[in-house]
Amino acid sequence: MSSSELTLAVAIPAYKRPDYLKALIATVPSHISVYVSDNDGSLKSQMGGLRDNVHVKHMDRLLPIFANWNNALSLVPAAATHVVMPSDDDLFTDGAFGIIESTLAAHPDTDIFIFGCNFIDEHGQCRPGYLPERLERFDAGQGFLKFYSGVQARMPGIVFKRSFLQHIGGLDERFKLTAADSELIQRALLSGRSLFVPHAIGSYRIWAGGLTHLRQATDEWMQEISLWGDKIAEIMRSKPGTQFQGYNTQRFKHDLIGLNLLSGLGGLIDRNEFEKAQEFFHQHGIPRHASWGVKLQLVRMLVKARLKRLTNA
Repeated sequence: MSSSELTLAVAIPAYKRPDYLKALIATVPSHISVYVSDNDGSLKSQMGGLRDNVHVKHMDRLLPIFANWNNALSLVPAAATHVVMPSDDDLFTDGAFGIIESTLAAHPDTDIFIFGCNFIDEHGQCRPGYLPERLERFDAGQGFLKFYSGVQARMPGIVFKRSFLQHIGGLDERFKLTAADSELIQRALLSGRSLFVPHAIGSYRIWAGGLTHLRQATDEWMQEISLWGDKIAEIMRSKPGTQFQGYNTQRFKHDLIGLNLLSGLGGLIDRNEFEKAQEFFHQHGIPRHASWGVKLQLVRMLVKARLKRLTNA
């Protein structure tokens, strides 16, 4: 594929946030096509005056969250060779698309590009987020090791080759609560050639008291984390003769569970729900095959919950 054949598109799943969506679209240059899946037709009367490069599909029913993400992807035509998928409240940084296009042109055989991404709060205040340390290229599977213990990258900073994304199946719609985007990134790094690029191209919106933090300390969340771990571990096992020979896939899954337990416990403690934190810990326990480092962190978190409960009694 020559650089002259490369075409980038933006796919956006949207629902009921017209002002944020318009602000996001304003950060996309006019020569880049934008495809919006408006879930449940929530924006029909609120998206007038858009530029010609913006295409909105108003859905006539309410799709599950990740089905709407995949629907946005399905709107991107085959002529587009690459796609980036922000949420409707994210933003792109100044000059982002010049960086993206020059990177795509220099590395046309890469399947997934991992750029940096800042964080932005509901008040528009930005702070640095994940940024790769250096330009690094990896063959299929090798890039996964960068995010083995967790995915620091965020979707406004990820560019996929569209045909590759179709091949690996997009977002897994079995997930209802968990970060299906992070599972997709890990799956893509296991299956495709990757490039880590030390430039921040997006701003990922963080909401104070957001649903992610509230949902982490639930049985439903932990069940989906187990599904995530099983899925990635199976892909690792399916690659005989690769760098994953000898890897303890049970440890990978149990570390993933343990780290999400830590996040859930931390959220409960931050909200002063110390008794609930102890109940949540005892209900799920320490994952048997987790690494000693993760087990130690869980024990420390339990001790912290108990001490805070006593001091706040």
